[in-house]
Amino acid sequence: MSTKLASDLRDLLGDEIVADDRNSIAAHSGDKWFATHPPDLVVFARSTEDVSKLLHFASREKVPVTARGGGFGYVGGCVPARAGIALSLIRMNRIKEINFTDAVAIVEPGVFTAELKSAVCAQQLFYPPDPASMKDCTIGGNVATNAGGPRCLKYGVTRNYVIGLEVVLGNGEILRTGGRVHKNKTGFDLIGLFVGSEGMLGIVTWRLVSCSCSCSCP
Repeated sequence: MSTKLASDLRDLLGDEIVADDRNSIAAHSGDKWFATHPPDLVVFARSTEDVSKLLHFASREKVPVTARGGGFGYVGGCVPARAGIALSLIRMNRIKEINFTDAVAIVEPGVFTAELKSAVCAQQLFYPPDPASMKDCTIGGNVATNAGGPRCLKYGVTRNYVIGLEVVLGNGEILRTGGRVHKNKTGFDLIGLFVGSEGMLGIVTWRLVSCSCSCSCP
């Protein structure tokens, strides 16, 4: 199955982002937890379109997909327990915008948390969530797990700073919710539904995060 699956995905997405070699499989079989399980192959998504095409294909073909960020969790959240496809988001690593006036940043899931904090600090903004592994964990993983950190007692957790999301649903449909306003009471709180859902409801492909204005970053 894995040979045909790899061939089909290369036809769909291109050779350069589909890997089924031994080293790639081993590197995406687990996180920092003790349990591992190898996927059939790995897809390194470059864009929302890649994720959408992949999930549409996987839904049609009934192939399991397990999303992966930095792979620095300790609970086995990115272990592909049912094999199938390990979807790595590490190449989606762009900070698309930092806006001081609106005090927001638009970030792809593969951006490391410490990188975002440094980038907004350079623009006199402060992004508070600070998980202990922030040099190694990604914003995508933070959103998936609703990460906090030592400062969460004072500033809150990731959910308190996510005000917009782009999510690819299991059938490949792209959903956008939220916006630049820091308080939005229109409709259901879909952001609260997706943040902390560990990728089970959809794959977040970018997020709009709010920041605090700060003359010095603590």
